[in-house]
Amino acid sequence: MLLLKTEFRVKSLQISTLYHDFLFVFFMLLFLSSFLFTPQRALASNSNFKVSFVDEVGYAHKQQRTNFSQAQIAFENQDYIYSARLLTALAENGHVQAQYLLATQYDAGLGVDKNSFLSFYWYEKAARAGVHAAQHNLAVAYAQGHGITPDLHKAIIWWKRAAKAGNADSQYNLGIIYAGGRDAIKPDLEKALKWWRMAAMNGDAIAQFNLGALYANGIGMSSRTCEASRWWKKSAENGFVQAEMALAVLETKNDYDICR
Repeated sequence: MLLLKTEFRVKSLQISTLYHDFLFVFFMLLFLSSFLFTPQRALASNSNFKVSFVDEVGYAHKQQRTNFSQAQIAFENQDYIYSARLLTALAENGHVQAQYLLATQYDAGLGVDKNSFLSFYWYEKAARAGVHAAQHNLAVAYAQGHGITPDLHKAIIWWKRAAKAGNADSQYNLGIIYAGGRDAIKPDLEKALKWWRMAAMNGDAIAQFNLGALYANGIGMSSRTCEASRWWKKSAENGFVQAEMALAVLETKNDYDICR
């Protein structure tokens, strides 16, 4: 059996043995662990922000822009104590990008003591201001109960907001929720298909693999060998080795020739 993982989240899918010419079934078993909904990596966060200052005038705005630029440089250089000091002042003055970065520092304990309550506080501030990465991480906090009482319903609300803004991690996690079911959420493979397709189109290699598995199994639809092949090829091109293994098996199917 095979556990599929990424650096940021645990994404797992277990595959059965293929009996050639008699049975072609991939049994999909979703392994929901405490690591499933890991927040987006703080060190990748700077790329999320392209701030427009067209309408900003005056000394205060210029100073904020300068201070945030210095905080970003310090963050990138792993001078987290200095970046936290700059980000705290900016965040308290309503700078939403600073609020998100400061939340990631409290979340990971970078330059500050790890504090789930403060990370939740600043994620929520940035999330309500529309930062989709913060919305994703706020959902993670609700799902895992980090700094707040666990609430899957609220987690789903925030994942959906981030997912609709194009966040592939949120799209993937929604697919996991609906594929396996959790708490009061019943399995719904049509919804899982919807969210995984969105994540797959955004380039998520494991979502591409899982989408291919749904097509290969005919789960919630008739079996579509060519669709499975197409998504597994994309997943393999994105470096997901298990997709190459799945393709090798798929190519033994009698109807694979029509997909060439």
